Amino acid sequence: MQQSLKNTHKSKIKEHNLGREIYVAHIDNFTDSTDTILKGIDKRFIQFYFCSKGNLTFNFNNGLYKFNLKDGNSFLFYNPMLEMPLDLNVSAQSKVFIVALSIKTMHAIFSEYSIDNNFLEETQFDDYYQQKKFPHSMRSIFHQIETINLDTPFEKMFLMAKVYEIFTLYFADIEGKREYCPYLDNEMQAKKLKMAKEILMSNLQNPPHIKDLADEVQLSEYYLKEGFKKIYGNTVYGFVLDKKLEMAREKLITSNQKVKDIAFEIGYENPSHFIAAFKKKYGITPKQFTKELG
Repeated sequence: MQQSLKNTHKSKIKEHNLGREIYVAHIDNFTDSTDTILKGIDKRFIQFYFCSKGNLTFNFNNGLYKFNLKDGNSFLFYNPMLEMPLDLNVSAQSKVFIVALSIKTMHAIFSEYSIDNNFLEETQFDDYYQQKKFPHSMRSIFHQIETINLDTPFEKMFLMAKVYEIFTLYFADIEGKREYCPYLDNEMQAKKLKMAKEILMSNLQNPPHIKDLADEVQLSEYYLKEGFKKIYGNTVYGFVLDKKLEMAREKLITSNQKVKDIAFEIGYENPSHFIAAFKKKYGITPKQFTKELG
């Protein structure tokens, strides 16, 4: 945890390293625009995020999967097999508190007080993810961390006490609903969805049927349809249609082809269907579009 965050022109950032294996941070984006926070975090560390105002968006795998966290909610994740650097969009007028510590330190804290918790068992060898609401009483702890102004030795003692308070309140309510992040839970499925997109891009004129595409990337039809829409923001065929129309628009700009020829080229058997789809997307017919080009 050597890399430090820097105050940006958008966010006020306070960091505290409580020894080598416990890290606490508070990020306050007090502006009216989103700020992006990047930080490398060792895969040995379990990470806790608490959104105390506004909302946040986590970006995983270079933005392939996004996870939103709203005010009053927390997100915990740990994956000893996968590097998971922080890539976080902090929305305007939003705040987040972060606690990160090595799993070894986490276990030592529990063992010191002879705490027997399922969490210890579940993180012994496996990854662990949980999103849930945090108790309202935590807000006073966050406020105290945000406003602390003590000499360094006492500051660390104070912050360590607050970390213990946070863990006490968090794990006392560990029965909260556990929700899994599809990307984090199975990186391979995200790669298969990306493969499906690439297959579609290579076959826009004659895209495969859903069943055939699902078989090719070894996903169920349900997961292909649901996962594709969640990651790319569109249905499989909605994505294909958009790309076809974008291709047609480019051809209208760069070539002198007739509208019907472009329609046939991008896979439409009936040019009138192409014209209707083009107008629905761009608010203008292909012929009107070419006239406006001059």
